[in-house]
Amino acid sequence: MKNYPIRFAAVLLATVGMAGCQGSQSSFQGANFSGETRALERQLDAEAAAFGAAQGATSIAASADPTGISSFVKAPVALAARNALARSADARMDAQLARDEQALYRRYGMNPDGTPSGKKPMGSN
Repeated sequence: MKNYPIRFAAVLLATVGMAGCQGSQSSFQGANFSGETRALERQLDAEAAAFGAAQGATSIAASADPTGISSFVKAPVALAARNALARSADARMDAQLARDEQALYRRYGMNPDGTPSGKKPMGSN
């Protein structure tokens, strides 16, 4: 019993250290995507990480319940929350990508539906 706090601290430290190394490069590189898209991607990644940490904390608390009932209660609630977060993130990213697409069309002198407009692209001589 006397080693549990030390083990818990070691596992917690290792987990935090590994989580800090999980940064990834943006999936939206290049001129076709705006800075707003990359910022939204970072925001969504941060929201997902916070949600995962909260789920982990509730799972640790639920595992301490000797009856196991709290795990049965937590599972469907956590699944519904995860699905809601995913739907929200998808909708926000889809809207941002649609804005980027329209900016790309304007940059190349196209109509909003992607058909040629006959206009010269921006920046052409």
